[in-house]
Amino acid sequence: MLAVLARTEQPLTGRRVADLTDGRLSQKGTNLVLRALVRTGLVLVEAHPPANLYRLNRQHLAARSIEDLVTLRVRLIACMRDSLGQWERPAWGAWLFGSAARGDGDEGSDIDVLIVRPEVAGATEAAWDDQVDRFASAVTAWTGNRCEIIEYSLDEFADLHARGERLAVDLHTDGVALTSRQLPRRAATAGSRR
Repeated sequence: MLAVLARTEQPLTGRRVADLTDGRLSQKGTNLVLRALVRTGLVLVEAHPPANLYRLNRQHLAARSIEDLVTLRVRLIACMRDSLGQWERPAWGAWLFGSAARGDGDEGSDIDVLIVRPEVAGATEAAWDDQVDRFASAVTAWTGNRCEIIEYSLDEFADLHARGERLAVDLHTDGVALTSRQLPRRAATAGSRR
C-alpha cells in the first residue's frame, strides 16, 4: 500500500489504492491500514465526501526510506546490468525472468537469470564459471534472495525458442534484458542468430 502511494503525487481514494494492490488487499483491509497510517503521520488524508483522498506524507522522516524500498527492483536491475557489463568474458545475452522480472516476488522467491554463454573452452571455462558464481553471489548479497542462474549455449538457446518452450514464452512475456541483446523471434532457427 505504501508502494502504491509512493509511486504517485496524486491523492487516491481508498478504493483506488486497493485496486492498485492487484488484489493483495481488500477494500476493507485497505481502509483499516490507511487509517492506521494516517495516525502515524506517514499518510495524509483529505476529506472529499463521499470519499477520502490519501497521499504519502513526503515530509515524514520515513518517506525517503519508503521511496527507496519502492525502487529496489529498478535498482537491482541496474546493478545486474552494470555487473554483467564488467565481465571480462561477456555473456552473449542475459535476461531476468520469473517473479523478480514481474515484480511479484517475495522474501522467499529466487532471482532467476538466464545467461547465454559464448563458446568457452579450456582455461576460459574456469574463468567463465568464476564470473557467473561471483554474479550470483552478488545478486544474493544485494537482495537476500537466492540467485538461480540458468545457462544455455547459443545452440541450446536457439533451440529453446525454435521449439517454443515455456521458458522462451516466459522470456517474451515478462523477461527483462540485462544486456543489449534482443530475444530471437519465437520462430527463430539456429541459423538466424547474429
